Amino acid sequence: MSVDQIDEDAMRVGRLACACPPGADREAVTDNRAILAACFGLAVLAQALTLTVLPEQSRLLAPTAERMGWPFALLLVGAALATFPAAMLVDAFGRRAAFGLGASLGAAGGALCAFSLTRGNFFALCLGAFWLGLAQGFALFYRHIAAQGSARGGLVVLAGGAGAALAAPLVVSVTGSPGATLLAAAALHIVALALSVRLPHALRGEAASHAQGRLSGRFALATLAGAVAWFVMAAGMLHGPLTLAVCSAGPALIGGAMGWHLFAMYGPAALAARWPSLFPPIPAAAAGLLIMFAGAGAIYAGASIASVAAGLIAIGVGWSLVNVATLRMLHEAARPPCAALALHDFCLLGAAAAGALMF
Repeated sequence: MSVDQIDEDAMRVGRLACACPPGADREAVTDNRAILAACFGLAVLAQALTLTVLPEQSRLLAPTAERMGWPFALLLVGAALATFPAAMLVDAFGRRAAFGLGASLGAAGGALCAFSLTRGNFFALCLGAFWLGLAQGFALFYRHIAAQGSARGGLVVLAGGAGAALAAPLVVSVTGSPGATLLAAAALHIVALALSVRLPHALRGEAASHAQGRLSGRFALATLAGAVAWFVMAAGMLHGPLTLAVCSAGPALIGGAMGWHLFAMYGPAALAARWPSLFPPIPAAAAGLLIMFAGAGAIYAGASIASVAAGLIAIGVGWSLVNVATLRMLHEAARPPCAALALHDFCLLGAAAAGALMF
């Protein structure tokens, strides 16, 4: 590309956009779903490893029983607080800088959590969990970026978490100790950082602004359904592993249950990406919420290890159906602006934090 081909108005000071000539292939600039799906899958696997050990270690290190849920709640609070910075940084500095920052926070948070276990420091564990949550908040924005071309792109990214979740029990069995498991989570964020630098700095101007519309009733419905689903999911993910531990389940079994739970959270998205007509948004959201309530009832009844594990899987399936529905409701019509998408994620993660603190 020569200097004569650069649009001077597009390159003015204060405007960040891809310096591509008018004839450039738009898909070559904007279609990075494979990298986005891989980075999201790594974030999901890191989350699975963290959640496998965090509830039990919080119970062991917490000064009082009332503070036992703090690390998990702070993880969710961090994710909620990261939503608006993620949206603004993607717009202002591009994907590479925004997602690279998020992955860096995840690497630091995992390392700090591992260090806190060696020192028995509960407050360091809380801070590390908060940093890991910030990384998750950035990672959740992968699906919105991929869905800018079509809602199906966001479903492909969600499906990227399915295979990663299945690897969680294997990694837990290899690491062998909670500290090593958290270090492995930090390493996964480093790999995501290495992948994120392959993303373009920013979308082309026309791609970034196409089809943005006003907020509608579908946005409100998607946000409400998603908030309920995330509330139930967070409560179940905190209570489920603790109930399994009380029922004398070993770390491998707990890790396996959480791995299948996370696979259930993202597996249906692969089917939705392949056959979207089988998942109409409103019926899928309603069915997902009903399944989640049934799974939550099984967990809180705590009748047996099998019923609790089944409840975790049911919550995962229901959560996936609701999130497939909300993603389609958000992106199949006129795409909301990034600030609205950040508000949507903030409401979802805020509801999850409330679910963790309530139970």
